Amino acid sequence: MRPPIEAETETIGQSMLSIVENIQHDDIQPYLDKYNLNTIDPQKWYSARNFIAILNEIGADNGGMMNLVAIGMAVAQKMLMPPELVNAPLSTILFLWNDLYHLQHRNGQIGEVKAEQINDHHIRTIHTHLYPDDFTYGLAYGMAKRFLPPGTVFRVTYDSSVPRIDEGGDVTIIDVEWN
Repeated sequence: MRPPIEAETETIGQSMLSIVENIQHDDIQPYLDKYNLNTIDPQKWYSARNFIAILNEIGADNGGMMNLVAIGMAVAQKMLMPPELVNAPLSTILFLWNDLYHLQHRNGQIGEVKAEQINDHHIRTIHTHLYPDDFTYGLAYGMAKRFLPPGTVFRVTYDSSVPRIDEGGDVTIIDVEWN
């Protein structure tokens, strides 16, 4: 179950730019108009409630899963990143996902991300945060694409043995594997 989104919880605009700048932009334009988010200042803080409301509406519409994945992938490219992590290996990024998640937010309880190393090329991430599962899947995919060497074959999958949060479960588990 997701934690409630407190009124004071905010998301940095740098991450929200993913709504505007992603491969599914044309499908998402009506939501940008509805929430008056055609221009997002990357340095400004925005209501996390509104951001998640948009994502939930997008996810509920036709093609919503692909749109959420596209937005998550775009966040992986845009998220705030300390300079020392810009060229870090994927395993480091996945183990620091919780810290990076908290860097994109302020105020309120936002849940967390934990990581477990299964082997040298397989990391399991466990999520109890605010965002829809398909958005999180896209973020994991985008991180693999961004932080693995070009040409690396990788796979991102949900753990189907555990009901995801969007299915009424307590956690969403995503496995990231690469060769």
